[in-house]
Amino acid sequence: MNGPRELTFFTDRDLGHRFAQLLLDAGVRVERHDDHFQPTTPDDEWIAAVASRGWVALTRDARIRYSPLALRVLKQSKARLFVLVGKLTTTDAAGVFLKRRTRIERLAETEPAPFIAKVRRDGVKVWVRFNK
Repeated sequence: MNGPRELTFFTDRDLGHRFAQLLLDAGVRVERHDDHFQPTTPDDEWIAAVASRGWVALTRDARIRYSPLALRVLKQSKARLFVLVGKLTTTDAAGVFLKRRTRIERLAETEPAPFIAKVRRDGVKVWVRFNK
């Protein structure tokens, strides 16, 4: 019998290398933006690629929800995107993710994709749902 599938989290470039390393050090399966894409790769390109690989995307870019192109790609690719919001240092952002990891993983597995969720110090909440 197989156990639950371990999720792979993709860290957008705006989270930096230290954030990804802190997650890796805590045992999270992480793929870093710069290991797969050029620094100037547009959001719509990496979102589609990340979703096609079944990875869960993490970013700090709360403005992504205002980009019609990014939203269209999120919807078409059935992406799962979590945005870390609030004034957080890199270490704080990693701490918030790790504190909320169980909720993030549960939401990533149970919420119908595509969606955008926000991760804050006080919790995790779906921010944008796309009608099917």
